[in-house]
Amino acid sequence: MEIRCPADCGWLKAARAHPPAVQQRQQEHDANLVVPLIRGLDDGGYAVLMACLPAAVAFRNEADPPPLDSDLQAAAAALAATAETAIRGVLYEHQPDTPVAARLVRAMSAPLADASEAGVPRLDASTAAAMRRVEDAVKDFRRQGHPAPDAYFAFLGRVLKPRLADATSGLDLASEIQAGFADLQHSE
Repeated sequence: MEIRCPADCGWLKAARAHPPAVQQRQQEHDANLVVPLIRGLDDGGYAVLMACLPAAVAFRNEADPPPLDSDLQAAAAALAATAETAIRGVLYEHQPDTPVAARLVRAMSAPLADASEAGVPRLDASTAAAMRRVEDAVKDFRRQGHPAPDAYFAFLGRVLKPRLADATSGLDLASEIQAGFADLQHSE
């Protein structure tokens, strides 16, 4: 039986304050995956992750067929290789083997191109480190035996849910990312 509780219902407030155990375990598991992904990255690498991963999730939600975790791994490897080649002074765009992964590379590269147009170098060591981190994270995740071929994308979808607005700034997530790029541009 379902009961419509008023907003001030004590049971409803308690349920919202203390989510079910399954949901709490999922949040703890997700947190254990996020920490190694961002630990040790410099500000530039973090900005790259915060630009590329939401773009990858958005692409996944719109693409037909949607990319799988293996496509994300291949796309991150291609972006990292492109950045590593650029560091050595050679401009060569590495491409993954599958068409879906190649389209994913373009989607993930778009925010980096926007940053580059704003004067923030994006084919640098920070980009290479961030994309290698994503590649390794997907490999490790897949080695853990997750049965769904898009389980890492599902994880990203949970942890990168766009917020309606930041409570302190009132900016939405896209505005926060753009502000982060502007801050990087001024600091470099």
